[in-house]
Amino acid sequence: MLLVSIYLHCLPLIFLFVTESASADPILNRDYAQFGSRIGPARDRIELIEYFSYSCLGCYHFGPDVDQWYLGAPETVDLVLMPIINSKQSESLARLYYALEALQKLLYLHYHVFSAIHNDKQRLWELDAQLKWVNEHGIDPEEFKRQLNSKWVNTRVNEAYQFAKRYPVSVTPTLIIDGTYWTTASMVESASRLAPLLDFLIDKATLKREMLMDVK
Repeated sequence: MLLVSIYLHCLPLIFLFVTESASADPILNRDYAQFGSRIGPARDRIELIEYFSYSCLGCYHFGPDVDQWYLGAPETVDLVLMPIINSKQSESLARLYYALEALQKLLYLHYHVFSAIHNDKQRLWELDAQLKWVNEHGIDPEEFKRQLNSKWVNTRVNEAYQFAKRYPVSVTPTLIIDGTYWTTASMVESASRLAPLLDFLIDKATLKREMLMDVK
């Protein structure tokens, strides 16, 4: 009876501790990190950059959760996908991404690329495999090849290279908020924590912008 009495007495405190832990704000350097200074110029709208690679299984799983959050995100936020380029293989996959965008097929085929690589074990970083795959998805292989080496795709690939040089981030998937804050899938840990964390960081970035405007 004594143990039951002690348990019942402590139960409200236990519940309070669990509730506070669950609702506590994200913690710097555990749930997210901050660059030493803002990277890149401030744009009119807050950018949420999703740094990814088609070869990254975590990106395949993480991306849909980010998409789901973005459907209800503030209108002041733009989601920008940025393919990592740190090797010939990753450049080839980045060219595939931008070529699909140029052909206006990206929205439909983006996650099909992930599936082909991770579920069907297709080597889509190789040109022959890419040509076969796009043909199977109703894209003329010759037109795809023209887009792969077009001026527009070359420009986008160069921008991705420059992005990799500016941001000291080498892990995918990584989310970068307004050039100031960043987090990774391993820091987020679970899909249920993603939306509250992004809400927190978007609010934090918005507040920082407002403070800077007040100073001016």
